[in-house]
Amino acid sequence: MIPEEFIRYAFEERVAGIKKLAEGKFGPEALIGFTRHNAAVITCGSAGANGSIKGVGFIHREEFLPEALAKMKEELGAPYNPKRAVEFLLSEIYVRERIDFTKMISLELAKKHTWRNLSEGEKKATILFFTPPGTSYELRCRVEIHEDGPIWEYANSLHDVFHRPKKPRDWRRTPAYLFEIEEIYDNSEDKMGLRIYP
Repeated sequence: MIPEEFIRYAFEERVAGIKKLAEGKFGPEALIGFTRHNAAVITCGSAGANGSIKGVGFIHREEFLPEALAKMKEELGAPYNPKRAVEFLLSEIYVRERIDFTKMISLELAKKHTWRNLSEGEKKATILFFTPPGTSYELRCRVEIHEDGPIWEYANSLHDVFHRPKKPRDWRRTPAYLFEIEEIYDNSEDKMGLRIYP
């Protein structure tokens, strides 16, 4: 079972930050909170050892995916309103009971070093979180690449609900990564690499 301390850090505290954003409380603390979304994805392969900052987040459990996709499609069909988009995410997407905490997702927007390493080589990656001044978690993961299907659609929809492009993006250009968590280490300054999962 994924440790509650990591769920609190990567999900609960992130949701709390989004609630502050919805209330218009967007100060330095909120910016630092975004480090729970922007992690370093580390890979090694034919493109060399590589670290890339990517937006990562959890995904719904499989049984909740169809409903989430339908609701996101509906939201994307409505005129964009940033405040409503945040409220939608809080009420429909960031719902703890629907989340699979053993998996994280990200989009591949650049298709450079990370893409080459994961598409050509071993499907392994490390996700490294760091939130100043001293909180850090390291997730060692098995990776799946999705270029169609519900996981790919979920990752692209979720991105566009929050970062609504002015004109529709060509999702065929942005594959999704599904990271299945195999190990978690607490790399915070008071733990120094303590394995907390499994």
